[in-house]
Amino acid sequence: MFRLPNELTISQVENLQAELLKQLQQGSDLCLDMSDVTRADTACIQLLCALQKALQLGDHSITWEGSSEALINACQSLGVANYLALNGN
Repeated sequence: MFRLPNELTISQVENLQAELLKQLQQGSDLCLDMSDVTRADTACIQLLCALQKALQLGDHSITWEGSSEALINACQSLGVANYLALNGN
């Protein structure tokens, strides 16, 4: 399980991408804990969508732990909550 930082903003994208690439190399579903996320912007949500796409190419997906109103609301506003399978959280 990978715990997302409390702020998913453009200033975090580079570091977050490097960490998620490490996780992606495991070649299995990726569990992300969103419990600490208090802020999410478009740049990081785009990164999560790219991660989901890469996982799907390998017949895997993101699974979620915890809950974050900020992340869910941002994804719903951008119309990607279904794609990221966040509707059940």
